[in-house]
Amino acid sequence: MSTSLDQNPIFLSVAREIQGAGSTGRVLEKLSGLQVDDSKGGEMFLEIRNKKDTAWDFRSVVALVRLIQQYRQSVGHSYEEAMARYSKVNNLTAKRKANEEEVRLKQTLTDYILKIESNFEKNDRADESIVKEITRFFDSLESAEKLSESNISSLNLSPKSVAQIGPILEKYEECYQEYSKLKPVLGRLIRIADYIIEDAEG
Repeated sequence: MSTSLDQNPIFLSVAREIQGAGSTGRVLEKLSGLQVDDSKGGEMFLEIRNKKDTAWDFRSVVALVRLIQQYRQSVGHSYEEAMARYSKVNNLTAKRKANEEEVRLKQTLTDYILKIESNFEKNDRADESIVKEITRFFDSLESAEKLSESNISSLNLSPKSVAQIGPILEKYEECYQEYSKLKPVLGRLIRIADYIIEDAEG
C-alpha cells in the first residue's frame, strides 16, 4: 500500500500513543491527522488481504483504520442532518395529523438512522479491538523503543497479530461498505425532507 513517507511522523505518534497505553479515543485523535485517499478504499482492503501474514505492515493497517474514520465522519455529518430533518418534520406534525408523505419520510428516516447507529456501534467495537491487538503486538516487540520516523515504514506485524487483526479488518470492511451505501441514500432523504418541509411551511 503506497503511503507517503512524509506522514511517518503521524504513524510514529500513533504508535507511541498505543505504546503508552493511550485510550482508543486518544489513538484515533492522533490518527485524525493522517491523509488517506478514500476513493481507493476497496483497493486498500484487497491489497492487504493479498499480502502474506509476514508482510502486514503497521502503516497499512493504521491507514485502513483512518479510512474508516474518514468515512464515519462524513456519514456522521449526514446523520446529524437527517436527525435535524426528522425533528423538524416531527415538530411540523406535532399539532396536526401527518400526511402520507410525511409518515413515509419519518419511517424511512428512522430506519436509516437506526442502520447508521448500528454501524457506528460496530465501528466502535472494531476500534476498541484493533487498538487492543496492536497494543499486545507492541508489548511483545522487543525493539519497540527503537522505532523512529525513518524505520516505522518497515514495521511489520507478527503472524500472531495478523491472525487476530484479520477478522477485525473484515468488520471494518463491512463498515466501509455500509457507509458507502448509506451516504448517498441519506443525501437523497435529506433533499426529500427539505422539499416536504418547505411545502409544509409554505
